[in-house]
Amino acid sequence: MVHGASEPTTRTADRALPGRRRARSFRRALALVTVAGLLAAACGRGDDDEATGSTDPGETTSPTTGGPAQEAAGVFADLGAICGPTPEGMTLGEPDVGVTAESVQVGTISDPGFSGRPGLNQELFDTAAAFTQWCNAAGGINGRRIELRERDAKLTEHQGRMIDACEEGDFMLVGGGGVFDDQGQKERLACGLPQIPGYVVTASAIESDLTVQPVPNPVYSLPIGDLRWLGEQYPEATKKIGLLVLGVASTIAVAERYEEALAKLGWEVVYNEQYNAAGEVSWRGYAEGLKSSGARGVIWLGEPVNLAAVRKAMDEIEYHPDFVRTDANHYDDLLLSEGGSAVDNTFIRGTIYPFLDPELAAQNPATQAMLDIMAEYEPGGKVAYLGVMGFSGWLLFAKSATECGADLTRDCLWEKVQAVTDWSGAGLHAPQDLASRTASGCFMVIEARDGEFVLPDIGADEGIYRCDPDDTLALTGDYGEGAKCENPAFADDPKPSNCAP
Repeated sequence: MVHGASEPTTRTADRALPGRRRARSFRRALALVTVAGLLAAACGRGDDDEATGSTDPGETTSPTTGGPAQEAAGVFADLGAICGPTPEGMTLGEPDVGVTAESVQVGTISDPGFSGRPGLNQELFDTAAAFTQWCNAAGGINGRRIELRERDAKLTEHQGRMIDACEEGDFMLVGGGGVFDDQGQKERLACGLPQIPGYVVTASAIESDLTVQPVPNPVYSLPIGDLRWLGEQYPEATKKIGLLVLGVASTIAVAERYEEALAKLGWEVVYNEQYNAAGEVSWRGYAEGLKSSGARGVIWLGEPVNLAAVRKAMDEIEYHPDFVRTDANHYDDLLLSEGGSAVDNTFIRGTIYPFLDPELAAQNPATQAMLDIMAEYEPGGKVAYLGVMGFSGWLLFAKSATECGADLTRDCLWEKVQAVTDWSGAGLHAPQDLASRTASGCFMVIEARDGEFVLPDIGADEGIYRCDPDDTLALTGDYGEGAKCENPAFADDPKPSNCAP
């Protein structure tokens, strides 16, 4: 590939992350979700049944080593025992909504039943099913079995599923997410229902009360460490940046946040366009627009298949920007299989430890343990970026719920969850301060190069991550606000029991 005039500084210790190259169904060609500024690709499951472990014939499951990595039942990596039987001397009762002496009812929201893209984000259900089976096999939450309720929002029914969760007595929502999550937040708070989502999209949900994310992505704080690193590698490219953005409200809002950040970094945007949410018949016009603008660096918001298509169009007209920067959902072998050499010099920002490479995964106990749980309890399920985020949410829930003992109430669990200052899902992702609800300054970068994913040398100082609190940027624009508990008692004592009127 012929690169632009500016050359990167020397990078050492790159590590290969082999991608799987088997062709996938065209139904995975569109993503409609944004995850904390990270856009999530549509899953390729062809059926809309509940998680059963079956997959389409052409789909490949994630690599695993086959057997559980835990030292004992209910033990997960360095978190210790987060699931297990009732301790001796503990008497269980019915302390709160959704909790009995035998069980705790927990809901997970996703969109796999959307007729336009069957299987959309099925990985959230797959992860929930695997985790709850694993936890229940160990004894549950202090002997209480987790009763999972899969709440399929089918893209446009998020509000309805929130109402169902309230009326049917979910104790909490864990490990899920919906594309149109601005719907239903008011109803959720009206019944005092807390959530630990795998991802959130809109400001209404991101900044809402009774929400704790395992990897916070606050609206008004943006991680910029990878942008600074790219600026160091390609200083000339920062003077001519192109933005190409999926034309839906959520991604447009993310692009506006990036525009503010780029301006504050001193980068100059010379091209800013939106493309059709359903994709384009031809991407040549966008490639030519970028080339004619002189853009030497491109920031892309979308999903892997469309990025592969636009990179091919760039190749056809011999336009090779110094870099294309995108978000973590592009760590998907679809980018490599669909794009080939055209996607070289694509840089993916992330916080999740790489899980596609079995050799690298085996070096990280938490990642290997998660893969082993998926292999044993949901062998046909998909392991994807959103699923890892959801899994971290389930770990946070189980650890906190177990610590509550017999007194498993929303108030107890909420007090523990929101006070966590150092959370990495036992090592599934970079460390996060949940109590501050601020974006982390830790990041890693994955590069597509020569048909593989590699880890370039970014000057990592915490394992594969580079961590600097200054690598976040406070934003001052108006990007919306979160849904709030309306009950006045919540203002004085913010806990779930004081949220509902």
